[in-house]
Amino acid sequence: MLRSLPVRPLMLASAACASLLLLGGCATNSDLDKVRAQAVQAQQTADQANQAAAAANQKADQALNAANQANQTANDTNEKLNRMFKKSMMK
Repeated sequence: MLRSLPVRPLMLASAACASLLLLGGCATNSDLDKVRAQAVQAQQTADQANQAAAAANQKADQALNAANQANQTANDTNEKLNRMFKKSMMK
């Protein structure tokens, strides 16, 4: 035969566990305020990172344009030198 467990201690233990879970699981207003502050700070940091990335992208575009202009100048100079060389060889 199965022994019956004492009901009262089991109920008290269950009630104690349930109250600990409820108390430990509830977030207070100050906890929510802390989380909100962290979220605002994270958003500000993300916005600053986006601004820095946009500025870096703009500078990279400027550098690319300068490099393309320098490349075109070098190509033009190379063509002029080739024409001069060909003219000097014909004489």
